[in-house]
Formats: sequence, structure tokens, C-alpha cells
Amino acid sequence: MYRLALREPCKSALQRTLQHQTRRQYSNSNGLPPNVREAGLGKVIVLLTPVAIVGGAISYAKYDKEFRKTLEQNVPGAESLIKVALQEENPFKGINDQIDSVKKQFDGVSKTITNATSTVTGLFGGSDKEKEQPKKVDEVKSKAVPVQKAVPATTATKAPETKPAAKVSEPTPKPAPKPVEPLPSDVLELQHAVEVAASVAVQEYNKAIDILKNFNNDVRRIVDHAVENVDASTWTTLKNKTSARDSSVSTAEKLAREALEKIERCEIALAKAAKPENHEQILAARNKIKTLVDHINTVKDELYKNKDLASMSEKYWRNVEKARNYFVEEIESIFPGLNLAEKKLLLSSEDLDLFITHAYSHVLALQKELQRLQTDGELRLKRAIDALRGDSDSEAVKAQLEYLLEAEKRKLAIENQKKILQIRADAERQLRQHLKQQAEAHMDHLKDAVSMRESELKRNYSKELEDKLATEKANYKLQLAAMLGKLRGMDAALQARAESERSAHQAQALWAACQALWSTVRTGEPGEDWKNKLRPLKKEIKAITKVAEGDELVAVVIQNLPKEAQERGVFPEDALRERFLNVERVARKLALVPEEGASLPKYMLSYLQSLFILTPDDPISQDELQNKKFDYSKLDTYDILNRARYFVDRGDLMMALKYMNLLQGAPRKIASDWLKETRLLLETQQAANTLMAHAAASGLLYL
Repeated sequence: MYRLALREPCKSALQRTLQHQTRRQYSNSNGLPPNVREAGLGKVIVLLTPVAIVGGAISYAKYDKEFRKTLEQNVPGAESLIKVALQEENPFKGINDQIDSVKKQFDGVSKTITNATSTVTGLFGGSDKEKEQPKKVDEVKSKAVPVQKAVPATTATKAPETKPAAKVSEPTPKPAPKPVEPLPSDVLELQHAVEVAASVAVQEYNKAIDILKNFNNDVRRIVDHAVENVDASTWTTLKNKTSARDSSVSTAEKLAREALEKIERCEIALAKAAKPENHEQILAARNKIKTLVDHINTVKDELYKNKDLASMSEKYWRNVEKARNYFVEEIESIFPGLNLAEKKLLLSSEDLDLFITHAYSHVLALQKELQRLQTDGELRLKRAIDALRGDSDSEAVKAQLEYLLEAEKRKLAIENQKKILQIRADAERQLRQHLKQQAEAHMDHLKDAVSMRESELKRNYSKELEDKLATEKANYKLQLAAMLGKLRGMDAALQARAESERSAHQAQALWAACQALWSTVRTGEPGEDWKNKLRPLKKEIKAITKVAEGDELVAVVIQNLPKEAQERGVFPEDALRERFLNVERVARKLALVPEEGASLPKYMLSYLQSLFILTPDDPISQDELQNKKFDYSKLDTYDILNRARYFVDRGDLMMALKYMNLLQGAPRKIASDWLKETRLLLETQQAANTLMAHAAASGLLYL
């Protein structure tokens, strides 16, 4: 492809050479060959018309991207011609690439020679470290220096030196600076809006470019993956990516149009606000706007390139999908019931032969079509290349290129030889320097070894002396530590013994106080009515607190005791048992009465019912006693009272309380006071049991 890029410049060079030769051969007055007449006005117009058309098309393509894109797609070779004409591409890029490749080859040769040289110097005692290679200096094309513009500058600088000293010392009045009028606020706001809109448009363009690139990569990856895995969801994924791509591109184009509209409004506003006083600010604003427009156009061109690639990728995967669907439909029509997605051909021998024959015929047909397309493509490419250049031009380009390559090879060979000689001289100089340094280092090493041996002997002597002193000190400290440990052990044993005796006495006193509390709660004064058995527990609680001072568990239990139990006291179990009999008798008579009361006939009916209902001998079933599942909602008032009476007779107030909580209506209201007192007694008993257990455990520790 580099021949296409070199066609125009090489052809012009050859034409200039041929013109010089023909001018030397023919010495006519007009510089024309013999038997050639001067062209008339019509011929000149005919010759200049194609040139004008081509130049106009190239000039219009510079400003209209769509026209340029259409021209590059329909006219062969138009892309390279436009790039060279608009100075977008270096015409000598192909030659530079060839020269760079030749330089790389010679650099490889020079590296090989350098490595061999370093190996030889290493064998003769040279340093093993790699020598730093001189950095390559890239060839830079020389540009023409504007000499004519530089000359007046030098003369202007030298002119003040010829003036006398008196004139130089005189102060010259400085011209007053012209006042600069700031731009209007609306113009500044519009300029800021333009910058924001341009940055947003560029960001959206870059985002759309990334999406297009990812779409192209995904298409290649998914299509290559779909060759091995037949999955219908693959094509759905590609369609979704296509829609996402289109939406991103449309969003970017919309934002770009908005940015360009704001730029146009800003240009109009700058034109209206233009004055001689703010000319520099207007010029700076226009330059900034021009930079933004160029940036947007650059990103837009990149977007269109990736958009074209995305269109080709979309066309590619849609053709693949179409071919795959056609093949699947054809196979399913020949072999009904065959599912290619399972990758299992469950066919008979006859169907398998038919399938292989069909596939083989398709492969042959596709191979023939591929060969035909490849041949046609090569022929079309050759015709296009021949249309852009002639055979004579091709041979001339080849000859000129070979001449330039040979000249470059000779130049590189000479430079390579110089580098080899320079490297050899540097290696010998470094070898002598290294030998000298090694001799000096050997002498320094001997001196260091003697001094190190002397310091090592001194260090060993001082270390041995310090070790002996440390051993004696350690023995003395061990004896002192043993004696001190014995004294501390005796002290700790005595303190532990005293503490254990104190704790044992405290545990005994605590157990006695807890026992007094337990007996007070358990039974009251015998021979008294249950109403007179209520007695406060302040004395017992105060005794427990005094005995167990500093015990956290006792303090927490005492704090959680009900205040009513401490100040008023609780009824003992025998009092609650006696009170339960009265509650049960009244509750049986009011079994049918609701909580809010009822009429007199209902009271009479409830009383009569209580007379006819007898108490069973076995009021509770074995399932309930064994804690099996039981529906308590089926129990009526009499069943609940019978079960509560059963547990009260056996001293289990906890179970009696649970059953009495099931009462409803007037019986529950009658039993509410008994429930409260029973709950208070159980809480107090639980606290007393906890304190008794704690006292017993504390006493066991010191037995």
C-alpha cells in the first residue's frame, strides 16, 4: 500500500527530471519540442477544466464531511489523494517506514556485534556489567528557517546600542494604557454556557466512541463464541447492544447540535459587542470558541469512523445470523425433530449418510464461492491500483525506492562500523581502568581485614569479660528472687486463708438470713386467720443486705424484689390456699356471668348450674400431666377451677396460677386479687430460692 502513497510525489519528481532533459535536448525559442504547436485557448480550457473540478471537489470535501465520506467510498484512491492534498498525511510516510525497518535490522546487527565485543572483553577480565548503549537519535526533517524575518529583529536589537549614553539615561514618557472595556455579562454567561455545552458534548462523544468500540469487540467475541455454542439469546443480546449504541450516538449528536447552536449565538453576541476597546477580549473569546469547535469536530470525526466500523460489524453479525438461521431451517426441513442446539445427532445410519452428503456439498459450494470472491477481489484491487497509476510509474517508483534503500544501507553500514570501533576503544579503556581499580581495592581490602581482625579480638575479650560478670550478677539476683518469692508466697497464703475464713463465715450468715426469709414466706403464724398472716419483710431483707455487703448478685436480687413485698409483706402458701377455696366457691356460682355483670335471672341460672355440676375425682387428664399438646380453648370455667384446685391441693401454685389466668368474665374478676397475691408470692419465693442457692454455693467453696 505504500506505493499508492508514494505515487504522486515520485511521479512529480520524475516529471520534473524529464522536463529538464527535454529542455536540454530541444533548444527552441519557446522551450517546446519540434513539430509541436502551441495550444489554443480551447485546449487550455479543456486541460484546466478537470483540474478545476478536482480542486473544487477537494476544497468542498474539506468543509463537508458527508460529501468527503461519499467521495471516498465511491471513487477509488480518493481518500489518499484528499489526505495528501489537504496535508493530513505525510506523502513520504511509506519511505520513512521502509527506512525505519532497515534501521531496525542494522540496529539488531549492531547489538549482536556489541554483545560479542562485550563477551570478548569479559573473557579478558572486563566488567560483567552491561555497558549503556548510546541512545538512538531519530532523524528529524529539517524545516526552512524564516531568515528574512529574523534579520530585522537583529538590526532592531543592535540599533539602541549606537545611541549616546546621555540619550539613554533620559527618561522617556510611557504612553498611557488604553482603557479595556469588559465584555457584557450576557456575553460572558453565554461564553460560559458554550464551554459547558462543548465539554458535555465532547464527553458524550467520547462515551459514544467507547460504546461503539466495545460494540465492535463484543460483536467479534460473541460471533466467534456463537460458532461453538448455538444459543438464541446471543442474537437478542446483540440487538440490545445495537439499540444502546444508537441511543448513545443520537444523544451525543443532539448535545453536539445544541453546543453548536450556542456557539453560533455566542458568535452573534460577540459580533454585536465588538468594539475597539475590547478587541483583544473579543479575539481571545473567538479563538477559544474556534478551539472548542475544532475539538468537537475532531471527536465527531472519530465518532463517525467508529460508527462506520459499527455499521460494518452490525452488517457482519446480521449476515451471520441470517446464514445460521437459513442453515438451521434447511436441516430441520430435511431432518424433522433434530435440535442442533443440543449438539447431539441422534440419526440413523441412512440419515447420517444423507446429512454428511448434504454438508459436504455445502462445504464444496462455499469453498468455490470463497475462491471466486478472493480471485475477483484481487483482480478488482489490481485494476484499481492500475487505474491510479500506470505500469511505467510503478517501475520508476520501484527503481527509486531501491536506490534510496541502498543508499540508506550504505549510510547505516558506515555508522555501524564507527560505533563498533568506538565501542572497542571504550571497552579497552574501561578494562584498564577496572584493573587499576581492582588493584587499589585489593590493597584496601587487606587493610580492612587487618583492622577488622584487631577489632574482633578486642571485642571477643570484652565480651568474655562481660559474660562472666553477667553470670555472677544473674546468680546473685536468682538467690534474691527465690527468697523474695518465698516471702511473697507465705504472705499470699496467709491472706488467702484469712479471706477464705471470712468468706465462709459470711456464707454461713447469708444462708441463715436467707433461711429466715424463706420460712417467713413459706409459712405464717399457726392458728391465725389468713388475713392476719400478712407481715412486712423489711427485717429479713435488711439482715441479708447487711450480711452480704459487697456481693453483686445479692444486691441485684434485693433490688429486683417487689416494693410491695418489702413494705407490706406477702401472704404465705397456707393463707393463699385457704383464700383459694373462697375464690373457687364464688367463681363456680358466677360461671355464666360476664365481667360487666348480668340480669338477676342469669345470676340465678349460674347459681343453679353450680349446684348441679359435681367435682370429678380425676379433674386433669394424663396428656396434660405429661405436657402433651392440648387445646386449652375448649376448657370452661368449671374445668379450669377443677385443674387449679388439683394443683393447689398439691402445693404447685405456679400451675394453679397458669390455669387461673385462663378464666374469663366475672370469675376472672373475682380471682384477680388472688392472682395478684399469688404472683407476688411466687416472685418473692423465686428471689428467696436464688439467695438460698447462692448462699449454699458460697459455703461449698470454703469447705
